[in-house]
Amino acid sequence: MIRAAFFDVDGTLLSHASNCVPASARRALDLLRQHGVTVGLATGRSQAELDELPLDGLTFDALLLHNGQMILDGEGGYLAGNPLEGEALERVIALFDAREVPVVLIERERTYISFVNDDVVRAQSDTHTSVPPVGTYEGATVFQAMAYVDEGDTELLRSKLTGCDVTRWHPKAVDINAPSPGGKADGLLRWCGANGVDLSEVVAFGDAENDVTMLRAAGVGVAMGNAVPEAKEAADIVTTDIDDDGIWNSLALLGLARA
Repeated sequence: MIRAAFFDVDGTLLSHASNCVPASARRALDLLRQHGVTVGLATGRSQAELDELPLDGLTFDALLLHNGQMILDGEGGYLAGNPLEGEALERVIALFDAREVPVVLIERERTYISFVNDDVVRAQSDTHTSVPPVGTYEGATVFQAMAYVDEGDTELLRSKLTGCDVTRWHPKAVDINAPSPGGKADGLLRWCGANGVDLSEVVAFGDAENDVTMLRAAGVGVAMGNAVPEAKEAADIVTTDIDDDGIWNSLALLGLARA
């Protein structure tokens, strides 16, 4: 029995080719609700970024933001979180202050960057999101950071951020989170605990590296046809591409809709 469905946003629910949520995906969300399924988002994005996206007309019952590091209810009320703390936070702030690569810090009410270069502009443009303003760290709680580095520099960055979870979401950018049982999977587990839902009763949809733990943890993990190989390997089901009715077609595989 499926009681909850959680969707990644970029490349899963939102097509960057068309800069919209496919009509078939909207029908799929409606159908899930008709079956009494809770519909939520599990994304690396912040609330402010979601507000910029063309998700008009869509509502969600839960939000797992910053790769599960901040959990909100459908009204935006704070339920739980896993912010960067201790040595992990110190290493991130040191990277931010060093200005070797652009670093974004994401707080509950504020998102800002150390400096802007072409990699930042490209990544933000590719995801149809504004470049954050340049700012300074003033001691507030940090729920997530991002760094703009080439894929070949990922391991070097990880060596500087011992104790942090570093996952790539763009060829030029990575998310930096507090150590946890597994990024979005951790957020999913916290949400389930707060709502009396077993992980076996959850279906999760994703396409990127930062979706892997969630796809493995959920009762059913669905990878989009356009997903990276790691996501497809972690999933129970691989559906068609986002622009080829991937979410709707997966519901047929789950027995919730006709093919």
